[in-house]
Amino acid sequence: MHKILIRWPIPIAWLVFGVSLLGTASIWLGMRTSDQRSAQRHFYGQTVLISRSLRHLLVDYQQTLRAAAIRAGTTRPTQDAWQAYDRSLGLDGSLPGLETLAFVQAEPPSQAVVSAVFPYNGDNARLLGQPLRDAAVLPREATPGVMLMLPPSPDTGGQTSRPIMRLAMPVYPAGSASLLGSPARQPASGYVYAVIRLDALLTAAAPDLLRDIDLTVQDVTASPPVTLFDSRQGSRDGLEDQADALSRSEKVAVDGRSLLLIYTTNGNFDVMQGIGWARSVLIGGVALSLLLLWSLLSLARMRIDVGLTAQRMSADLRQNESRLYGIIQSAMEAVITVDEQYNIVIFNPMAERIFLCSAMEAIGTPLNRFIPERFRNIHERHIENFGKTGVSERQMGPGRPLWGLRANGEEFPVEASISQNRDAQGKLYTVLLRDITDRQQAEQALQDSRNELARLSARIQSIREEEKMHIARELHDDLGQRLTALKMDLSMLDVMLPPDAKTLRERTAAMHELIAATVSEVRRIAADLRPVMLDDLGLTPALEWLANDFSNRYGIQTELRVHDDPADLDENTATALFRIVQEALTNVARHAKASLVTITVRCDARAWRVRVQDNGRGAGTDQLSKPKSFGLIGIRERARMLGGEMHVYSAPGEGFRLDIILPQAAVDAARASSEAPQ
Repeated sequence: MHKILIRWPIPIAWLVFGVSLLGTASIWLGMRTSDQRSAQRHFYGQTVLISRSLRHLLVDYQQTLRAAAIRAGTTRPTQDAWQAYDRSLGLDGSLPGLETLAFVQAEPPSQAVVSAVFPYNGDNARLLGQPLRDAAVLPREATPGVMLMLPPSPDTGGQTSRPIMRLAMPVYPAGSASLLGSPARQPASGYVYAVIRLDALLTAAAPDLLRDIDLTVQDVTASPPVTLFDSRQGSRDGLEDQADALSRSEKVAVDGRSLLLIYTTNGNFDVMQGIGWARSVLIGGVALSLLLLWSLLSLARMRIDVGLTAQRMSADLRQNESRLYGIIQSAMEAVITVDEQYNIVIFNPMAERIFLCSAMEAIGTPLNRFIPERFRNIHERHIENFGKTGVSERQMGPGRPLWGLRANGEEFPVEASISQNRDAQGKLYTVLLRDITDRQQAEQALQDSRNELARLSARIQSIREEEKMHIARELHDDLGQRLTALKMDLSMLDVMLPPDAKTLRERTAAMHELIAATVSEVRRIAADLRPVMLDDLGLTPALEWLANDFSNRYGIQTELRVHDDPADLDENTATALFRIVQEALTNVARHAKASLVTITVRCDARAWRVRVQDNGRGAGTDQLSKPKSFGLIGIRERARMLGGEMHVYSAPGEGFRLDIILPQAAVDAARASSEAPQ
């Protein structure tokens, strides 16, 4: 049966192919014959029109040169008069291609000098007063009123260096027999000399026609012929031979010299006249016939392939369904699929364990039985809207908790995503669901641990400040007083020593210096532990002392800019800000290699802002995030305990900047807490 299906279309296919080729050949032959006849008629008409236009333009030039010759014979023209006369005739716009119109004086006859030229531009101005280069080809005697075409000067290859044509008209003095119309050839007193650009002249003769036809102009009087103009120059395609191109030549006579106009069609002519359509029809017909043959031969094989493909697809479908069933059954998430009526059609083992309900009991029942009653209407609207969107899948309930209902009535938090697809029975919605009870409990435990850690850190900081304050006071009050008393006793000993006890006096002097150094060091240690002025005078004087001490100790210029008085800050906030600035300056001294540090304190309606910035070497992001950056960690923890934020900006070679932002609400709350009775 299969062999019959393969073989029976072949004879019909070849028969149809042969008929199609015959029809294509007939249509092509008819179109080609008709196109060629039409193209020949159109080509002939265009070339005749171009030749006629060129002759008319040459007549215009002849009349213009004749009038100029009569004018020059009547009044010997000066440059200004020649310019005025030519402008009055509008020659700069009425004669296309006119490059030069000059009066050449030929008295004595052996010389020919340009005495007037139009237009008077850069190139023509250089001709004025100079011998005419074409004087050698000007005839000594000429027939009055006859326009002369000067022979071309070809270069290598039989072409002129420029596409120009040179014309001349003899000039005779007023009253001479030649001027009055005598046909005798007499010596001329001068010439009206014109240089015409052939490309501009021919473009004016046929402004639109030369796009479709290539034109070559040759002076065939010369031997060999000289090419004056070729529109194909500069066009690579135009220089290529065309076997089916139309061609026609025509001669134009100018005072005994013959110009040969050679017309040839180009590719644009074929496109405009539709000559290529016959070839396109032939190619298209053959291609269509081959396509038809291939289609018929493929038909039988397609029937067999369709049957085999259907069998493979059926087997693949069964295999995919088996794999999908295995994936659903072994999934670690609950998989629940419902139909358009929200009845359960798939309920995997994980769903059984989460909802405490067997698949046999769940399948066919509404999904609402596993949703708390207060969420059922919202859930149905959510699925309905999701079905209208056409989105394949998305997360359910982003930004808010979702709840499920177990078979025993227990509610529990869930995380779910929903997808939709359509089969032969209609649309199906599949929900992937995860019980997040354990995760929420772990997150809550983690948050509680973080809160406990924060409180512990705050308490440790408080204890450290209290210990520092206690030690500072002990050093200042107890040890300081003892050292002062010792210094007083030593002074009394100096008084009691006899005048000749030189050695003892030197020893007591050394002890005075040692006690003074010890007192200074005790004061410095006490100030480092807890500056007295922070408790007595407030944050601003303490920061001024810190900046001066840092500058004196490390030789780094330090500037303090306080834009708002922080006197109303509570003790804990002021202490924390002081310690933050102190730790930041310590980091600058250790790592920055800076020469200038700026400390800025300002306040606005929303927050207190403290900035410490240096011009040191800076650091990359990876260096700032090192786990052993305990200085920055301590600063961040102090800011966080005050309800604020820390921001660090740095880059290699661009310095370091530390910003602390304390919201005004947090500062007010801290002040209220410190003022509340304990």
